[in-house]
Amino acid sequence: MNVNLEQSLAAVVRFIQDNSEEGTQLYFDEIPENFYVPSVYFQIPYSAGRKATLSSYCTTMTMNIWFMAHLDWDAQVVAASMRDEIMLNDCQVPIVDEDGKATGKALRVTPPTTRKVDEGIVQLSLSFDVYFQPEAQRTKMQKFYLAWQNAKQEIQNRRL
Repeated sequence: MNVNLEQSLAAVVRFIQDNSEEGTQLYFDEIPENFYVPSVYFQIPYSAGRKATLSSYCTTMTMNIWFMAHLDWDAQVVAASMRDEIMLNDCQVPIVDEDGKATGKALRVTPPTTRKVDEGIVQLSLSFDVYFQPEAQRTKMQKFYLAWQNAKQEIQNRRL
């Protein structure tokens, strides 16, 4: 089973959602002025590419995820707990299919890091690799945009 970009993004978001405190609000596009806490904000991931083989290349996706709480220490505790949960899972994030069922596959992520970015906001950062073959690749930025939108929609549909 090939794991595509959309599944990879959705796997990380789903892992964060499943391991967050009940009632945690998820934000994707913008943080509203009167945002809810506790909450998690998924910034648009950024990427870097490199050649992997003669017929494929690798895109490293980096996700910066903000954990927001009333106090700095509360945000730090939540972000550090999520970091530890990922580490205890051997830096593997389970992949689910479109129906939300476990596929038995996992996405390998880098060991996550945390850092304070603002009052009551601590960022968790992690990266993962996705491999592409040029002949099967469509317009890269369009595919990335669609993958991000589909991952957001999948998670938002699960909350309803």
